[in-house]
Amino acid sequence: MKIIDCDTIITNIGELATSLPSQAFTIDNDGIISPVATAHAKDLLDLDLVAKGRAMGDVIRLEDAAIGIKDGVITYAGKRSRLASETTANGAKLIDAGGHLVTAGLIDPHTHTIFDGNRANEFIMRCQGKSYQEIAEAGGGIVASTSATRGATLERLLALGMIRLERMLAAGTTTCEIKTGYGLDQQTELTMLQSILQLSRSQPISIIPTFMPAHAVPKNIEHESYVDDIINHMLLAAKELCSMDEAARHHTYVDVFCDRGYFTLDDTRRIFAKALDLGFLLKVHADEFVNLGATTLACQMGAHSADHLLNVSEKEMDLLAKSHTVATLLPGTSFYLNLKEHARARLMIEKGVAVALGSDFNPGSCHIFSLPFIWGLSCLHLKLTCAEALSALTINAGAAIGLNRKGKPKVGIIAPGCQADINIYSVDRLEEIPYNIGFNPVSKVVKAGKTVFGA
Repeated sequence: MKIIDCDTIITNIGELATSLPSQAFTIDNDGIISPVATAHAKDLLDLDLVAKGRAMGDVIRLEDAAIGIKDGVITYAGKRSRLASETTANGAKLIDAGGHLVTAGLIDPHTHTIFDGNRANEFIMRCQGKSYQEIAEAGGGIVASTSATRGATLERLLALGMIRLERMLAAGTTTCEIKTGYGLDQQTELTMLQSILQLSRSQPISIIPTFMPAHAVPKNIEHESYVDDIINHMLLAAKELCSMDEAARHHTYVDVFCDRGYFTLDDTRRIFAKALDLGFLLKVHADEFVNLGATTLACQMGAHSADHLLNVSEKEMDLLAKSHTVATLLPGTSFYLNLKEHARARLMIEKGVAVALGSDFNPGSCHIFSLPFIWGLSCLHLKLTCAEALSALTINAGAAIGLNRKGKPKVGIIAPGCQADINIYSVDRLEEIPYNIGFNPVSKVVKAGKTVFGA
């Protein structure tokens, strides 16, 4: 008999739902999830795990289940009856799911969580029919957040970030990416980056940092001069700061807003080339308003994700399907901007693209942090199934920020050898999350085996 060692057990699970990549895991007739013969728990680090195309719908849904955890890592996932007979869990902490739904913790691969200031006036303008571009031309948009953020101290940015992260955690986010990009000068961008690094060490959510001075060109600065400053000075300074942080040293991104009125394709290529030379990872804001070719560039240069993609071409969808670049879609933004068209997620999935979902939480174009709400929008506007949305918010969102890749921890999957980031809900079935759009269904959050939200 196999002995399963646990220090924590999540029991009385009404429905356990998880994406289950077939190259790494299998489920037997008794409802036990196990690594396949070539992917034992110790070998998981050698695998790239992502759900591409129709495989996003390959979600296991087990009733009357349990999860065993040891030292923050899942040791058992499957039917509750089998765990009870095979465990050595004397003295293990029991977490009762109350007969409700359990999934992996949700992962947000695209946020702008660090900023100061308030842009509620832009929301009113948008309600009156003004477009994103019209608001920006009137002095709003990204540049409008710059003044307040430049005036904020590190302590204030940390306090604001902590409040927002607490709200995100309560809505089931266990890992997220956070960008700079509201400083638009070296000093403020580095202060924002420093706040992100400090927050990653001071609260439960795992944070992946992104350096993004190429978010907009600041007022009264010539475009080429600013791009040169990013390449010749800002990236070097950011690398020096990241080198002093163990987690960020080899896992920090550089992002560029490649779109009309922001940064050109050539700007993006030059910034990316320097970023790669310095050891940064790449992601890109691509094809939100017009198509400049940023998605093609992302695939060519090995970016982990291309984000937004409202105007991505079918040819580029084919490139994404053949590449390791994840398509990160942000339905909260197209919803918040009152756009008539949304990203063509169904076509991407049919073409075999790995699709992830993010919130794009920011002060102007998407003041939404709740991933359960994004889940609902993805089903309504992007036409994802509930299962596809779960994969997009877990395993694929992890791949979009460099996790679930070779040599990196495996998150967003409930299976032996994966990190024990788990959400327990107050609803019973997967469909009830998007069905209850606008209501937070998360009752408890477990991070690396420890309860970090909920009684």
